[in-house]
Amino acid sequence: MSDDKALQQKYMELQTLNQQIQQLHQQSQVLGQQRTELLTLSQSLDELDKIKSKSKIYAPLGGGLYVEGIITETKKVLTNVGAGVVVPKTIEETKQIIEEQIDDLQNVIEQVENKVQEFMKKTQELHKEMMALSEKLPKKS
Repeated sequence: MSDDKALQQKYMELQTLNQQIQQLHQQSQVLGQQRTELLTLSQSLDELDKIKSKSKIYAPLGGGLYVEGIITETKKVLTNVGAGVVVPKTIEETKQIIEEQIDDLQNVIEQVENKVQEFMKKTQELHKEMMALSEKLPKKS
């Protein structure tokens, strides 16, 4: 393969790697936001444990809409365990589930970050290879 074609191929590889790095950065941001939401949820459960029964709350419906309600239970919450199944669990049981989800997310975030580092290293290698190839090309006057 000619040096010119090899350089073009390396450039295409570099472009592909840069796109993958961008996608991984976006994925990492989404995962980080999910982790933050879970941490906030865990803190909210701590607060719920301190609230007195019969306290007034505003429960979010979504889209900025809320409904007024009364807390009747402060020691258990209804927890979605998957497939649309909701079961009552203690706050501690629910916090344990959330902690496991946070740990799982953290592991995935670390995997994504490791992949980013791997791709960044490959881009540096490609840059070096491209520089070496471009030096071999005939100079244009």
